[in-house]
Amino acid sequence: MDVYVCFDVEDIVHEDSDDIALDIAEMLAADGITASMFVVGEKARLWERRGRRDVIAAVARHDVGLHTDHHSVHPTVSEYLANREWSDGVAEAMRIEGAAAHDLARIFRVYPPTWATSGSSWAPHIPAATRLLGIPANVYAHVRAGESGACWYTGQLCYHDVAFFPGGEDAYGNDETFEAGLPDLLADIEAARRRGAHALGLFGAHPTRLRYEAFWDALNYGAGVNTDPADYRHAPRKDDATYATGLQNLRRMIHAVGATPGVRLVPVSTIAARVAPHNGRVSMRQVGRLATLVLRTEGVPAGIPLASPAQMLDLLARAVVARMDPTVAAPDFLLSRTVLGPVEPALILEHAVVVTPGETVALCRAVVAHVDRTGHLPTSLPAAGVELGPAALLHLAAWQFLRFAPDRTEATYEVAPGDALPAGTEALVQTAIYEMLPNWSPHRPDLRLDLLAKHTALQCWSLKPPRWR
Repeated sequence: MDVYVCFDVEDIVHEDSDDIALDIAEMLAADGITASMFVVGEKARLWERRGRRDVIAAVARHDVGLHTDHHSVHPTVSEYLANREWSDGVAEAMRIEGAAAHDLARIFRVYPPTWATSGSSWAPHIPAATRLLGIPANVYAHVRAGESGACWYTGQLCYHDVAFFPGGEDAYGNDETFEAGLPDLLADIEAARRRGAHALGLFGAHPTRLRYEAFWDALNYGAGVNTDPADYRHAPRKDDATYATGLQNLRRMIHAVGATPGVRLVPVSTIAARVAPHNGRVSMRQVGRLATLVLRTEGVPAGIPLASPAQMLDLLARAVVARMDPTVAAPDFLLSRTVLGPVEPALILEHAVVVTPGETVALCRAVVAHVDRTGHLPTSLPAAGVELGPAALLHLAAWQFLRFAPDRTEATYEVAPGDALPAGTEALVQTAIYEMLPNWSPHRPDLRLDLLAKHTALQCWSLKPPRWR
């Protein structure tokens, strides 16, 4: 199991927090450990303005990811995307996070390989935007598929599982507390390995909390408030002995995890080499298996590494269209492609609808054309006097693909009412949006959640587990 050690470098209030990142970076580099240092754009710019080339050089010896542009400064990520529909939100995320990514590339001389969520301030537009920005992966993602530690969502590789030391950074500063917590952490690491995790984050620290008793943002950016820098409130500072003990126990914790059988400490950016590409060759036999799975499933099947539900519909529709072209031989395989979910919810089918093969072929052609043009599944398409959403279209495409098999002779297909979203969507949205976002203290109390929930659900059409090499 690959374990990546994470540090959220974010404090823009306490100037001497710069030195904590320096101490950690130098300590781990001396031990031959490459950590994943997630740096806020504004924090990196502060180092640049303060002339802290020593900090920049030390942190640059590690894997430097982007920890959002401004972290808890309002509007946070969830706040600036809460009122935006899909295309507007992706464009806004690209504008804000793209500028921060280029700042990190300028300061550290390498483009960030990851984008890491700040606190729980996440939005479904982010993975789509960071993929378009050329950032290879997201960390601390609110989405998951399976237990391997990563998933694909909107075509972006997203890492979700992270282990935390019991009691957090305060536990490092007390030897007795640290000794009591270490066995529990190691047990959590072993449990993740046993359940089949391929990748797991090990949260090292918020560097600022090794030195300060409270978070910089809780004091100055809580509940939607932006404190003017001239009026910053500063947290009580831990004494030098506690800080030194915290650093040494942090070091001991990382080495203890690294010594665990079956664990390899690596920076998060190297794990992607073990993940098969999102898109690839899919044989017609595999397409047939997907079609059979769809017809055996009452709703929309999910959790298939070969193809997300959106890719299933696209592959089946393209396969049907290819089979119906009399001018060319049917291909032996198709290449899957990145397909996002629809941008609006489909109407719920209230009664069964009978659709003919001719109508189904026309629908498949319309699906392919829509994906060609937009990269998204259509919200719905008209047939048999109603609007059919992606769930109905998926079952129709599967039926049409298998229609000429020896055991399938029916002349029409009856689309039954059913779930309009992939299996597990409701539970994911409940956790990712309604539970996590309101519980982050910097978020404004009236943060709008409905649009974030809508787009999170719709993009579950693009969700799938990775295939590991």
